[in-house]
Amino acid sequence: MERPLISFVTPMREQDFRVIGLLHSIRQQNYPQEKIEIVIVDDGSAPAVLERCKEYGVKIVFNKEGRAEGKGRGKDIGIWESCGKYVVIAEADISLIGKEWINRMIAPLEESPVLFASVPKLYVKKEDHIVNRYLSYVGVDPFAAFRSLEGQLAFGRVPLEDKGSYYQVKLNPFAPYCMGSNGFMFRRELIDKVGDYAQDVEFIARLVKNGFLYFAIPKGAFVFHANVKSFRDFLKKRWRWTRDYTRFYAKEKKDFVWVTDKTNFFTYVAKNLLVFPNLFLSLKNWYKDRDQAWLLHPFFLFISTSINIWFGLMAPETVPAIFKRKDVLQT
Repeated sequence: MERPLISFVTPMREQDFRVIGLLHSIRQQNYPQEKIEIVIVDDGSAPAVLERCKEYGVKIVFNKEGRAEGKGRGKDIGIWESCGKYVVIAEADISLIGKEWINRMIAPLEESPVLFASVPKLYVKKEDHIVNRYLSYVGVDPFAAFRSLEGQLAFGRVPLEDKGSYYQVKLNPFAPYCMGSNGFMFRRELIDKVGDYAQDVEFIARLVKNGFLYFAIPKGAFVFHANVKSFRDFLKKRWRWTRDYTRFYAKEKKDFVWVTDKTNFFTYVAKNLLVFPNLFLSLKNWYKDRDQAWLLHPFFLFISTSINIWFGLMAPETVPAIFKRKDVLQT
């Protein structure tokens, strides 16, 4: 049987060699290597890193705009350069777990044409730094856990339909999950149907608007995200990302609406700032997973919520945008 071409798209600006972990995990797959394409979209990595990447047979294109997300920027450039039937958005700091990752991810898409994507789960390494373990449960931004697929999966709030080798999930057209990026595999043909990828959540919103509601979570498909090495690293990344979001991305977004119920949203923000309302959920998940990383949950929600509020106040022109066009996702 003819195997489909898989394209990995990796936007990066790397000064160390962590991307090699991703490339090594791709080249270790039990999948025909001639059917794997790796496109690196670079905007200023160290020359030694790029030279090392070339040893893995990658295609390197350059991103003059500098940022990974946004219309016509990093991820879009990589997708335009790709040729695969399926595209995987793979950040430089992830690695695929196991040699059957590609086979498990493409199986649902080959089986069911109704699915627009396959989404892996984040892998939690017990020996990992406690901060990164926590983020491997809820996702890179704890504040976004109320809408992120990772966060909602961790809290047991995602309706899963068991299909044997995978779970099928239907998006709520009025409040789709925030997902994408970390091993997100989708049908490349969808770009022609809904427009540029631009940003993870924006792509999902446009898929929903065009009637694409179902995706798969394959069983046994995990990625490890080496997101942060310390609490300080977490603060730096959250500060920088939130700053850039309010300066650039929020002004460009048109379809994804973060706040669809103002009352629930402000209640959520208030609970995060008070800290103690989230202690019960923290202890519940600590007991379930037997992992002390969950004890960070109330405090990291407070921190990430405070950072979002700070930059919202610093850039007030972006705040009203999150409340606009509540009906934009209706289909």
